[in-house]
Amino acid sequence: MGPSGCGKTTLLRIVGGFIEPTGGIVRLGNQIYSGEGHMVPVEQRDLGMVFQSFALWPHMTVRQHVEFPLKSPRHRAMSPAEKKEAVDKAISCTGLEPYENRLPGELSGGQRQRVALARAIVGKPSILLMDEPLSALDAELKIEMRREIQNIHKLTGATILYVTHDQSEALAMADRIIIMKDGAIEQVGTPREIYMDPQTVFAATFVSRCNLLKGQWHGDAFQMAGEPLQLRNPMIPPEFRSRGLYPVRPEQLVIRRAGEGIPGIIANKQYNGREIHYSVQYGDELFTVYAGCAAEYNPGDHVSLTLTA
Repeated sequence: MGPSGCGKTTLLRIVGGFIEPTGGIVRLGNQIYSGEGHMVPVEQRDLGMVFQSFALWPHMTVRQHVEFPLKSPRHRAMSPAEKKEAVDKAISCTGLEPYENRLPGELSGGQRQRVALARAIVGKPSILLMDEPLSALDAELKIEMRREIQNIHKLTGATILYVTHDQSEALAMADRIIIMKDGAIEQVGTPREIYMDPQTVFAATFVSRCNLLKGQWHGDAFQMAGEPLQLRNPMIPPEFRSRGLYPVRPEQLVIRRAGEGIPGIIANKQYNGREIHYSVQYGDELFTVYAGCAAEYNPGDHVSLTLTA
């Protein structure tokens, strides 16, 4: 994951064999796909691909789409009965049985995405490449399709290399996340590691919102500039220390009417059902706070912010 232009899709296309890398090696197990003078053609790589645009042919039915990959030379050893069984299974596990004779124009966005998934998994590839496959869907459908993709992952056992700029999508679905910036890797880790222990300022602010308190570090102790607030944390990474910053997630801040803490003014609030998202003005800075609905504050209220333990 990473912002637009950071190299996510380029990396995916290198793995897929659409682009030859200028350096390095792409290897699946012991087989070199790209590098050291090798460049295995796309059709000979053991992978499936799901595109952002679905890439469906308007004149072909759902079944015909799913059958299409099995016509490649790589599957010539499969008998007609084996191919039919593979197609039936791919259609079944994506819930497309009622629609297998329909054309793409007769399907909803979610159903078209399922066709693209079924077509990608029918050949049982070792790797599935997905390039922002849910970006064209509405919010509710995105959540439903996330579950579909996770189920397909369990059913097929394939490694899924999934490109997205949506941090909530990455945190919800991934076993491991690579954060990219300007063509380089910023951090690699599990969703929990990426969220709870960001190693760089970019990783902290790109993955969900992170407030950066400004001040000075003295060993493991942090003194916030202009405030009596002192914090101690030996686990804060070196980049934050060198820049005089202390990262705080929105749910780690507590709003009170008054008392000791960071003084601020409620600038904005957004009701989200289970919680309220506040923007709190502190000087020239705007802190984000996620708070419960038990106490409610309104724009213009003077408040005090403290940190949870």
